[in-house]
Amino acid sequence: MPRLRSLGPSLALVLLAGAVPACATGSAAGGGAAPAGGLDLSLPDVDGELITPTAETGQEVFLLAFWATWCQPCQQELSKMNTMYSTRKARGLRVFAINIDGPDTAAQVGPWVEREGYTFPVLLDRETQVLTRYNPRGDLPYYVVLDAQGRVMMDHQGYMTGDMEELESYLDSVLPAG
Repeated sequence: MPRLRSLGPSLALVLLAGAVPACATGSAAGGGAAPAGGLDLSLPDVDGELITPTAETGQEVFLLAFWATWCQPCQQELSKMNTMYSTRKARGLRVFAINIDGPDTAAQVGPWVEREGYTFPVLLDRETQVLTRYNPRGDLPYYVVLDAQGRVMMDHQGYMTGDMEELESYLDSVLPAG
């Protein structure tokens, strides 16, 4: 049984549909609406510890980045997000990479994370329930930016050169000055 580690008051998450695909997951079934008032997000990390992303000061900005080891655009995006996170975490940026690898590739996730040196938490969404709530199509890569109350501020599907620069500019406009 995973241990529960809370990172502050609950972060409510809300349903948001996606846009242009890059890698298809092949498992985007359903996509029901989130219950009124949102959904508390708790997922295990690569060590099996249950993580609940939460705000401590009310000024944090959360970036949930959905990815899989077999999605090359996801790999490029996460590499750039790792650098972006290290320069903005002191200002309240909280990045959670949410992996959706299934049984065939799940064993690769831990070694992948260690090799790449991600400094943000990597959570496991084996049943793609969290991905489906935000992006019913289930295409990757996909990220969503939330405020400290869990309200969706922006989302983005796919990965192209220049995407991270746009995200960095947006984050700099909404994060507290550092």
